Amino acid sequence: MITFSAELEKKGFKSIILGNGFGMSYDVATGEKYFNWNTLLDLCDIDEGSKIHQLLTENSFDFELVHQKMNNAIDVINMYSGDSKLIQELEQQIQFLREQLIIAVSRSHPSSFTIELGEVENKKRQQRVRQCRKFLFNFERVFSLNYDLLLYWVRCFENDFLGKDSFDKIDGKLVFSPDNNANFLFPHGSLFTYRDGIGALKCQSSKAKPILARLESNINDGHFPMCISEGTGKQKLEAIKSNHYLNFSYNKIKESKGTLFTFGCSFLDSKDDHIIRAMLESPADKIVVGEYRPSKRNYHRLELAFASLQEEMETKKEIVIADTDGTCIW
Repeated sequence: MITFSAELEKKGFKSIILGNGFGMSYDVATGEKYFNWNTLLDLCDIDEGSKIHQLLTENSFDFELVHQKMNNAIDVINMYSGDSKLIQELEQQIQFLREQLIIAVSRSHPSSFTIELGEVENKKRQQRVRQCRKFLFNFERVFSLNYDLLLYWVRCFENDFLGKDSFDKIDGKLVFSPDNNANFLFPHGSLFTYRDGIGALKCQSSKAKPILARLESNINDGHFPMCISEGTGKQKLEAIKSNHYLNFSYNKIKESKGTLFTFGCSFLDSKDDHIIRAMLESPADKIVVGEYRPSKRNYHRLELAFASLQEEMETKKEIVIADTDGTCIW
């Protein structure tokens, strides 16, 4: 079995796409259980079969889109009938949706992001961040498919900012501004990005109002984060193309040269076929698919996922399935 670490030591231009395994590797290093989830819905207390669950399902689990549709429904009911009972029910459901997203945000992030630790624990945290940054320095460009704040936290730790993310401060707001030199990109959005028409805004934080508190405040005010969650690869791609920032980030995968790595991306059930297609369209010579201790079944599943799309797209890239066990990130 080829190892991820051995591939990483080879020279040349490298980029990486991070999946949920990035957060799970943090859990392993710290002995915690915060990142063992795939979608925001996993973190919510929403009953399957409920009306709100049905709405989320029909709208690819896009919390913001469901919130918008419910508000639009209230406007229409007010105009045509003014049915106060139905309006009241919808308003209660909107508040419930906001509360559930706040629950999801709070459950997805370790308390160590914000609390003051003792001297020993603080040194451990600093060392973990330094080690993660050392890992990230291997890559000219980093893409994240995750919605959580882990990479945000690493990049902004103690105000020692790492890299560029294509957001500029304009009139007091962090606004998406296309930057071909940006090296941290989020093609599925994140908890700290917001739609701004067809563009995007980035959430700002400060010592007085940390990022988690800022997110909760924004959600309470009806400003939902931009997260491309459930659905097929085709559905996700349609959502990506509808937003300039997401599309810009996605297209940068297609520009990747040298070796393109993935870490912690499961590529299950064709849900991220659009990401595989972008990698295969790129001028990269090799794709290294990182998988933790891959079983024979997972090895062949990943091999087949890439081979079938290579055949369809008539590409002949070198695909390597590499074991990420032993890769030192934290």
